[in-house]
Parts: sequence; structure tokens; C-alpha cells
Amino acid sequence: MENSFANNNDKPLQFYNAETNSIKWIDIDTWERRRLFYNYLGTDFPYIILTANVDVTKPLAFAKKHGISFNLVMVYLTNKTVDSIENYRYRFIDGKPFIIDHTRPTINHLKKDSDIFVIGEGPWPCDDIIEFCKITHENMEKATEEEREELLHNKLDIINYTSIPWIQYTGFIRTIAHNGLDNAPKMSFGKYFKDPTNPGHVLMPVSNQTHHGLMDGTHVGKFFKKLQEACDALEI
Repeated sequence: MENSFANNNDKPLQFYNAETNSIKWIDIDTWERRRLFYNYLGTDFPYIILTANVDVTKPLAFAKKHGISFNLVMVYLTNKTVDSIENYRYRFIDGKPFIIDHTRPTINHLKKDSDIFVIGEGPWPCDDIIEFCKITHENMEKATEEEREELLHNKLDIINYTSIPWIQYTGFIRTIAHNGLDNAPKMSFGKYFKDPTNPGHVLMPVSNQTHHGLMDGTHVGKFFKKLQEACDALEI
């Protein structure tokens, strides 16, 4: 199959990490999303971009208790949520849909005294939140600018996470490459703040950017519901 994504030398690139992941091609003729998939492929901006506040009181307390990154705690909980919803593991290339075994979290990171971000990858699958945070932090600190493009370029099995902890935003749109072809979900976190209606609780805006050909609003709603449940279930 010819890969529609190519590097500067026009050589085909692997669109997922075959060493750590696997994919299954979807039979488009029997796929229940066939009509919706083709319908949204023909639009100018086929994306669902939604931001909602999530109660992060427990994840924040958990991070402080264990001396780990709150941002990475949220990445872990979010990626667990993502993998639990089938539509978030749908991807396509050259108009052909497939499903990945699991997503791979990559995280944007600013090193100390630098305003140029690098990207580190978290170990995944992983069932130990503290181990995930520690290994991912080490990976981010070792990451270089040169490795950034290699890690992200044309990979469809990743989900890239970024945070803007300086802004309590109400909406956020990420960079979209090859409009309509860029179909890996993107997640963003904003500045957390005290819940004005619930003393002692903390809220944080979470932005969810997905391809409408692969999912609908019901799946995004399920994502936010399950993410909140994961935050509330975290044992401190």
C-alpha cells in the first residue's frame, strides 16, 4: 500500500511503531461508520474540538503526595481513558481505516531555561502510574530538538499531549497537518483553578481534538465522563 505521508526524499514512512504496537485493518464495506467516514472526509474541516473543565482535585493531591508531575499524572489517566474507548483507537491512511492495539503518549516539554519544547514518549502500555511518571520525566529530560520530528512525523498511533498551564482557557485548537488527513487525537491541558461553586475542589480545562470521520460527539462525551471517573477513583 502506498503511503500518502512521505518525507523530503519521498520515501514511504512507517505510520506506526511496529515494534511496540500492532494494527488491524477495518473492512470498510461492512464498517458501521462507512457512510459517516466518507461524508466527513469530504469536508473542509472534519474535526471535533471541544474543551471542558475536569475536576482534578484528586490527581493534584496524588501528584503532590508522591512528588511526581501533576501534568504526567493527567497524561496517564487520560491515555488510560483513551485506550478504553474503541473510536479513539481508530485511524486511517490513504482512505483506509484501521484500529491500533493501543495509543502511544508523547508529551511536549519545556526544559529549564528554554522556551523551545522537546517531546518525550511515555512507556505504554503501563499499569503503574508512578513508574509511568518517573520514566516519562526522564525521557523528556533526555529528549532533543532533533528527535522531536522523528518521534512525531507521520506517526498515527500516537496521541500528543501539551499543556498551557499559564492560561485558564475556554477553547484551544492545535496545529493540524494535511487538513483532513491528520487524524490522530490531540489532548491539551490548561491552567487549573479553584472551583468557584465547590470550595476545596480544583478544575482544569481539558481540550480534546479528534477527527469526526472516526467518532462523534457521543464518543467525546464518553471520554470526558470516563476521564472524570478515573480522576475521582484515584486513591490518594
